[in-house]
Amino acid sequence: MKRFSIVNNGYNIEEVNQFIDMVIKKLERLSEDNNNYLMQLETLKKQSSQNTDVKVAKALIAAQETTDKMKELARTEADLIVKEAKDNASAIVHEALVSAQKTEQELDMLKKSYSVYKTKMESLIKGQLSLLEKSNIEE
Repeated sequence: MKRFSIVNNGYNIEEVNQFIDMVIKKLERLSEDNNNYLMQLETLKKQSSQNTDVKVAKALIAAQETTDKMKELARTEADLIVKEAKDNASAIVHEALVSAQKTEQELDMLKKSYSVYKTKMESLIKGQLSLLEKSNIEE
């Protein structure tokens, strides 16, 4: 707290004026500092807002990139599944064709065996008929 000298008619006017000048200067400097701080605060708010916008934009870009990568991986996996299914289908078709050929061969063999058996039976029956006819003749 500032103390002033006392003179005949009260306080020393020169000391009071100096003190008032000093207070005015301090108030002006504080007011100027306050204005500077307010401007810095506004600048920081704008930068913060811009940084937030940039961060949001970066996050959106990262999310989009992740989505694109996931889609690509899904497509790749789907392609692999389709290829595997086609390979399995080809193997099944090949196996079915081999089985069909084997069945056809077995059928051909059965037909030949049937034909041979039929021929033998016809021959046997004819032989038996011939014997029967010969035996009827002799009676």
